Amino acid sequence: MRIMIDGRYLPGNTRVSRDLLITLRNIARTLNWGIRYDAQREIVLINSKNSSLPPLPVINQADDRIEDTENARLAGKVICLDPGHGGSDPGAIGSTGTMEKDNTLAIALLLREKLEKNGATVVMTRDADSDAAHADASAGEELAARVEIANQAEADLFISIHNDSFTSNTAVGTTTFHYGDKESVKLATLVQRCLADKLGTKNRGARFASLYVLRYTDMPAILVEVAFISNPVEEMLLTSVDGRDNAAESICDGILKFFKV
Repeated sequence: MRIMIDGRYLPGNTRVSRDLLITLRNIARTLNWGIRYDAQREIVLINSKNSSLPPLPVINQADDRIEDTENARLAGKVICLDPGHGGSDPGAIGSTGTMEKDNTLAIALLLREKLEKNGATVVMTRDADSDAAHADASAGEELAARVEIANQAEADLFISIHNDSFTSNTAVGTTTFHYGDKESVKLATLVQRCLADKLGTKNRGARFASLYVLRYTDMPAILVEVAFISNPVEEMLLTSVDGRDNAAESICDGILKFFKV
């Protein structure tokens, strides 16, 4: 996100977050500044002279060409995102009552937005607090439905997003699972590295696992355990605006590295 005050950009880029936008709007209201947010280009415009709305900047053709190049990096790629659990299945529950199904959906929706900005077509196994198969589906029906959605879409990648949990609240870290085929191992390794580096979590590695959604999908597939919801500190990471956005951005970065774009 770029910030422009009185027609001049501040140096550097800042990650868009709801908290930052609220803070900027509160400052503008207190100081009687005009402020507007251009979501398409991720620009916050501030008029410090009075409360009138600042005009949108004129974007030259060079800027448009750069943006078009960025947006086309994943053009033609179909990526299936699978937010773990949902609906009748809350998944793991943290010490403060937060539910895995809410964290996984929030991260997946942010990831969808980032992938679509890079030109990908994104298929979701669920995009709301619902079961993937049908209401009150069994665990087997849910897993089969998620695999079927990915296979029918002929997706290029399958990314399942989860929160880890353990009986002890001291367990920490990030893990990415694969089923052992070359491309899935490559994808898991790249995503795992990006997540651990960005989140600052313990790197538990890219590991083999014989999980249903990894065995029966027809494309490179991984299952990401972002962090431990059973650990109080990592539970806060999973429920925070910045933590979720960082997780989504890390997975997106790993996907971009996988496709070498």
